[in-house]
Amino acid sequence: MRIITFLIVFTLVFTSCKSNKNITDKGVVKDISANKIIKRHNAVSFDAETLDAKLRVSYSNAKKGKRTRYTFTVRLRMQKDSVIWMKGTYKILSAFRIKITPTKFSFYSPLEKQYFEGDYSLLEKMLGTKVTFTQLQNLLLGESILNLKDQKYLAEVEGRSHKLTPKKQKQLYSIFFLINPKNFKLQKQMLEVDETKQRLRINYDNYVSLENQLIPRKIVLNSYRGEDYTFIDISFRSLTINKEISTPYTIPEGYKRIKL
Repeated sequence: MRIITFLIVFTLVFTSCKSNKNITDKGVVKDISANKIIKRHNAVSFDAETLDAKLRVSYSNAKKGKRTRYTFTVRLRMQKDSVIWMKGTYKILSAFRIKITPTKFSFYSPLEKQYFEGDYSLLEKMLGTKVTFTQLQNLLLGESILNLKDQKYLAEVEGRSHKLTPKKQKQLYSIFFLINPKNFKLQKQMLEVDETKQRLRINYDNYVSLENQLIPRKIVLNSYRGEDYTFIDISFRSLTINKEISTPYTIPEGYKRIKL
C-alpha cells in the first residue's frame, strides 16, 4: 500500500508530425518565439473524448541504500476532463483500483484490504503547492503540467529541442520544458524543489498518431533527492480512443479506511 500511495502522491504533484517547418535538412532547430512554441503546443493538445489503454508500469526506488522494485500491469481509462480510472495487477493478483475526478481521488487495495477517499486539500497541505486533476491528465498525455498561458516564457534551442523557461520562476520550485520541434509535443519537463533540492524529470518518447491525436507510448519519471531516487517507467501496450468506456468502482465491505 505504501508503494501505491507514493505513486499517487508523486504523480499528482509533479504526472506522425503535422509540421517540420522548424527543422532544416541538416536537422538544425531554428529559433522561434516562445509565444509561437506555446501556441503550437496547445494546438496539438489531446482532443479526444476517451482513452483506453493497457500499460506496463515498472517502479524502482532506492532509499538509504535499500532498493525496491515492482512491475504492474495497469488498465487505464480516461474520460477527458472528467475521470481517470486505473486497475493494477501485480503478477496475477489484483493490486489496486484508482478513481480520480476533478474534486476527489480514491483508491483501494485488495492486497491490503484498505482504501482511501478524499479531495486534494490534504495533498496540497502536505506538498505546499496546488494540485489539480488537469496536472495528472496532462502528465499522462505528454502535455505541460502548468498552463503555459499563465506566465511569460523565454525560448531557446537546446540540442534538437525548443526549451521553455519561465521568465520568473515560482518561489517553491523551478521548472522548464523541452518541446519536440517536429510535433510540438513534450519531450521532457523538469522540476526542482528549491528547499529540498528534489528533482523530478519526466521524459516522453515514441509518440503515436491515433485519429489525429498524438499520444506518448512511453513515459519515464525520475526523481532524485541526494542519493535517494525513484524511477517509474510507463509503457503503453495497447491504446484506443473515442470508444465508450466504463469505470466501475465500488469499495468492498470490510476494508479499512486509511489516511495519507
